[in-house]
Amino acid sequence: MSGTTGTASTAVTLTPAEELKADKARLLTALVNACGMLYARYKTHPIVLALKRDGIVRFNMDFIHLTAADIDGLQYEKGELLSLWS
Repeated sequence: MSGTTGTASTAVTLTPAEELKADKARLLTALVNACGMLYARYKTHPIVLALKRDGIVRFNMDFIHLTAADIDGLQYEKGELLSLWS
């Protein structure tokens, strides 16, 4: 295209609180898309409860570092509700 120029992009820097919120949102997105869980019921889904029980609440910091043994060891007790993601 004649006469057009590229636009400059600017880097966005998130505060630590914003990054934490975004990282939690990444985990939720991964769980909804990969596991097929309904967004409306994610707080009570067995996978989410098992992750919460083991303290897995962030994507980049916790979830992507899970090993096969970690995943095999995930469990929760029915009726147990944790408030880590509330």
